[in-house]
Amino acid sequence: MILLLLFLILVFINFLLSISEIALGAFGENKIDELREAKDDSVPYFEKLNSNQEEVYGTIQFIYHFLLITISILGYFILSRYILNFISQAEGLSDVADIISVLLTALILTIVVLIFNVLIPKAIAFKYSDCIGKKSVKKILLLAEIFRYPIKMVSSIANFILIPFKEKIGFSQSKPFEDEILDIISDGVKSGTLDETEQQIIENVFEFTDLKANEVMIPRTEMIAIDIDDDIELNIKKIIQTGHTLIPVYENSIDNIIGVLHTKDVMKSLIEKRDISLKELMRPVYYVPESKPISQILRDMQKQGQRLAIVTDEYGGTEGMITMEDILEEIIGEIRNEGREYKTYNKGKDGKYYVLGSMNISDFNEVFNYKLPESEEYNTIAGFVSERTGKILNPGEQLEFEGLVFELIKKIRQKMVQFRVYAINGDLKENEEENS
Repeated sequence: MILLLLFLILVFINFLLSISEIALGAFGENKIDELREAKDDSVPYFEKLNSNQEEVYGTIQFIYHFLLITISILGYFILSRYILNFISQAEGLSDVADIISVLLTALILTIVVLIFNVLIPKAIAFKYSDCIGKKSVKKILLLAEIFRYPIKMVSSIANFILIPFKEKIGFSQSKPFEDEILDIISDGVKSGTLDETEQQIIENVFEFTDLKANEVMIPRTEMIAIDIDDDIELNIKKIIQTGHTLIPVYENSIDNIIGVLHTKDVMKSLIEKRDISLKELMRPVYYVPESKPISQILRDMQKQGQRLAIVTDEYGGTEGMITMEDILEEIIGEIRNEGREYKTYNKGKDGKYYVLGSMNISDFNEVFNYKLPESEEYNTIAGFVSERTGKILNPGEQLEFEGLVFELIKKIRQKMVQFRVYAINGDLKENEEENS
């Protein structure tokens, strides 16, 4: 009787752990932001949970599996004797009674665990995740503090064993969940329920949370900005010629960005024939450190009504800039504004061409009157470079091919975004038809 009571208590504790893990997993940054706006008292606990996922989910898994093994042992002691007695009485089964007893006990325990520690907790946790998460977060954090060192020991042992495989593993819950969802998406594409565009958008959403500002920004060498001390007419001409809606303004040095100009403000002043003072038209600058996740930058920009951020290094110098459009393109691909002409290449002040990795090989050959080889294996500049080098280049690395140099200048994750292209002898030119 005591063993049965202990068995039921342990099953119930594992049930609570299961619903807690599922409910807490639903508290991502967006939900925590909602709690912040509501000034909820649980916010500090969820922030601590998200910054200590290894210890928190490691503790849950450690206790869960410890109890699961204990439940199995207790269940065997409780059930096996009754099953064994029953089978032994059956004619012709006495010789294999022990084996059948073990198998039946395992089957019954599997059913119990699936029902009470998997299916029911999942249904309840999804429906009442907010309530369960808030009630359990403090208790789980306390357990994580108690089990911190055993969890570190388990992780260290596992990673030591994995050294020959050059892999590392942990208890953090995000990656397995992402992998599971991405597998489902891949199956959906194969079955025809999703198309490849939808697949790419969903995959981008997962990758989006891992990106930092310096992985998405336009580097300072590619920034278009104006010096406030330059002639006003020269600056206005430059603003109009760029075709950009947002222009950073600096004083003395690009490391000293003092404001951001909206082209529409400048154009409005020109139309009204007012004396233009760029300083009066400038809007405040929004600075972000290069290591800040773009998911947080996007939320902050939405709250503050900003559309451009200046990315700074650890010393406060300008590393680059990032726009709302750049961030959204990470999710949905390149944004094309109606009436705005997009080119997959442009000529820099240095006389070299800046070509998108997505530019089609046949378009490149037509524009520059060149004969890059085409293949069924690739159809873009990035594909061509990858096929020739046998790898994904890092910024600064280059490919030389029949007098042309393709130097990678921008890379996002494993995507070669933009190349600096020039001829070694300096004679790379656009066709006259393209220039006209």
